[in-house]
This record gives sequence, structure tokens and C-alpha cells, in this order.
Amino acid sequence: MLKNTQLRLRLLPICIAAIISTQANANNHSYDARAQAMGGVGASTSHYLTAPFHNPALVAQFSESDDVALLIPSIGINASDPTDTVTNIEDFSDIYDEFENNQTLDNAQDVVDQLEVIQGNYAQVQVGTQLAIAIPNNIVSVNLFFQAYADLLVFADIANEDLDPNDLINDPSLDSRALTMGVIVSDFGISLAKSYKFDSSELFYGLSPKYQTVNTINYVSSIDNFEFDDWDDSRYQNDEGNLNVDVGLAFKHNAGYGFGLVGKNLIKNSYDTEMISGVQGQYEISPTYTVSANYQNSFIVAAIDLQLNESQGYTQLNGTYSKFDAEKDNRQPAAIGVELFPQSWVKLRAGYQTDLSDNTDDSLTAGLGFSVIDIFHIDLSGRYTDENSIGAALQTSFTF
Repeated sequence: MLKNTQLRLRLLPICIAAIISTQANANNHSYDARAQAMGGVGASTSHYLTAPFHNPALVAQFSESDDVALLIPSIGINASDPTDTVTNIEDFSDIYDEFENNQTLDNAQDVVDQLEVIQGNYAQVQVGTQLAIAIPNNIVSVNLFFQAYADLLVFADIANEDLDPNDLINDPSLDSRALTMGVIVSDFGISLAKSYKFDSSELFYGLSPKYQTVNTINYVSSIDNFEFDDWDDSRYQNDEGNLNVDVGLAFKHNAGYGFGLVGKNLIKNSYDTEMISGVQGQYEISPTYTVSANYQNSFIVAAIDLQLNESQGYTQLNGTYSKFDAEKDNRQPAAIGVELFPQSWVKLRAGYQTDLSDNTDDSLTAGLGFSVIDIFHIDLSGRYTDENSIGAALQTSFTF
């Protein structure tokens, strides 16, 4: 438990540094602390300031007293290392050094045992940040936004030839490798939204044209020389940029119920990594569609979001010893969340999220929101899957 905690603390500044150093790199993943605390819902319940990250139509949902609003910033992290993969890979170098210095059959067996421990295991780290400036008005509501998202996956690519201690005695060189595959995606765009009022309800519609930069990461190292920190070297990265767009609809009835429908990244694009040591991957950003329903009054907001199709990730990985299952990093989240208002200046939130693709375990979420004279706002959230997989988000904002 202590080792896992130390790893997460070590990964946090590394991943934040990755975001800062790239300046303009993100995905359709949101690290809105309010939404995260509510399981990830937002397609029908997001605030007009954070609406671009959930449903651009809701940029037009504001009260007459609302003026310019600033999100500066939100930031979040999720870390999962259920089998101590990073630590075990980095510890392997000590075991291998012992074997090189004393090439006995027992030491060779220690090398093989450690390779078998890390074979097929992985660790994943995700981090994101968001900024926004919202200018609501009755002509066209506007929200300028930026978001950045990084996803890193560390795993061992073990060669079968390295799993025989007798072969190691005859030839101590290793073919096995450690890989850090990842992506840093950024969106910089503008959300434009309007509404149409009926007698007892209101329809919102909007779109978010954006420039999207995708920075793929392919760090390949010999298993005995792996250093996780080295993944950010520019020679392991490749970046491209394209235009993309999100669109959304939302409906709100005076009785308190509402619905949302959003399509994100409607322009499909694929991105190739650099070719490193014969290994190359292909990352895909493709359209996703989410529906949402909610009920809210002056005491509670309750919502459910369902992504209708799987989001893609790495669709190909060629040149590895181990076969890559391109479906393993697909995601199809479904979430339910609630928000309570015990006082006007404090909000209590909780939620639950599951992955319909069965690639990630279910998560419980919770969080708090505080307001100071309804101008300065701070929101906190936490995510718990198990003791080896947790996350957190923090955001500050101003509304005038």
C-alpha cells in the first residue's frame, strides 16, 4: 500500500509537467471537478462555464443575472497500478545486474521469475486540465475553452526466448522490452449556443468548432534499462493537428426534468506514432455519442449519462513480441450522479460510473463545492476504484 502511494505521488508531478510542457495538447475526456464528483455526468446538467467539455448546447443555459465567468483552471489525475508494474520493471535492472555480475543458474532463474511477474501487467496514468471564459447573452452565448488530456500506459513486452534460464547462461543478452505508450491531446475552441423558449420548456442547441492537436508517445526501452521518466524525450513523440467539432442539444422543462444529446469529435482522425525499435502504434479519435436525463429542483440534481458507442484509443500496435488487443483501451462509460444543496454556499455530490466495454472496473465518486458570495467557487472531487486505482480533481472559478 505504501509503495503504491509513493508511486502515485511520483507520477503526479511527472504528468502535470507533461501537460505544462506541451502547452496545447487534449481529448474529449473532462476533468470538471463537479462532473467528476457526480460519476462523470454532465451532458444535461453542466454549468454554462464548463458546458464545452460536456455539451456545447448548455452554454446557453444561464440566468439573467449571469455575466462573464472564468474557469482558471480545473486539473485532475487518475492513477492505476494494480500489480506494481512500474516499480517491478524498474526493480528488474537490479536483479539483472546481479545476474550479469554472477552468472549462475540460480541468478538466471531469478531473472526469469521477475520477467514472468511483470509479463502481461500494466500501469496507467491519466491527467487533464481545462480553462474557459464564458460570455452568456441572449443573442449567441459564447465560451472560449482549452482542455488538455494525457493518457500513459506502461507495460512489459516479454520475449519467450528470455524465459529459459539455461539460454540466459549461454547468452545473457535480453530481447524483452518495456514500453510506455501514450497520447496527449488538446482542444482549443469556441462554443456557440442559443435557446428557444416554449410555454413551459426550453430547447438549447450549440456547437464547438475546435483545433485539436494529438501528440502520440512511443517510448521503447530494453527491459533492464527502463526509466519511466524518459518517456517525455521528443524523439519518442510525434504530433499532428486537425480541425474537429462537437455538437449538442438539451431540453429543460419547468417541471424539473431535462434531457441532453451530444456528439463529440465528429471528424474521425488516425495518428501514427514514431517507429521506435520496430514498434509503431496507431491512435484513433472517432465520434462518440452520449444521451443524458436529469431531474433538478432547489434541493437536488440527479442525472444519468450513457455513452452510446465505444470510444477508441490505440487501434494498432505492431512490432511487439506480445499480441496487442486493440479493444482493451476502448471505453463506453455509463454514470449516475447526484448533487445536494444543504446551504446556498455548499454543495454535496456523489456518483457511480461503470464501463460498458468491461475494460475498466466500476468507480465510486464524491466531492464538495463551495462558493464565496456567489463569485468565487472551488470544487473538489475524488474517485475510488480500489486501493491501487484512485483519482482526484480540483477546480476554481469566478462568476460575475
